Amino acid sequence: MSLFGKPETKPAEPPPPPPRPSAAAPPVAARTSSTPCVIGPKIKIIGELSGDEDVLVEGQIEGEIRITRDLRVGPGGVVKAKVSAQSIIVSGEIIGDCEAVGRVELQSTGKLTGNIRAPKIVIAEGAMFRGNSDMSGKKDERKERVVAY
Repeated sequence: MSLFGKPETKPAEPPPPPPRPSAAAPPVAARTSSTPCVIGPKIKIIGELSGDEDVLVEGQIEGEIRITRDLRVGPGGVVKAKVSAQSIIVSGEIIGDCEAVGRVELQSTGKLTGNIRAPKIVIAEGAMFRGNSDMSGKKDERKERVVAY
């Protein structure tokens, strides 16, 4: 008992601090969101772009693009390159051959000068396309026909 007949009370103990991550802890997983890699309007890339992420081009790229995901060229984007991607959506301009596993889509503001190889091709009214299109699949999948006379 303490003075004046009141029971003794202990002051509340602060909660333990949260555990610190150890140096041996595994790193946090890489980006899992569907946010694309953006090539901004003031960026110009000359060379090769390759990877496994969605890419949005608002600036300029010259060279070659090889990605396993989707490529989108925004209204202000200009690509002067050979392009290979899962799908290609063009609102800006591409000068070069395009090959897509899924589809190539030219939106109404899009311009494409080059050959297209994709199983699905969509060209919106108002889009500009100059080149050849091949919807037969990849080179490996096509079978040459031998005609005997």
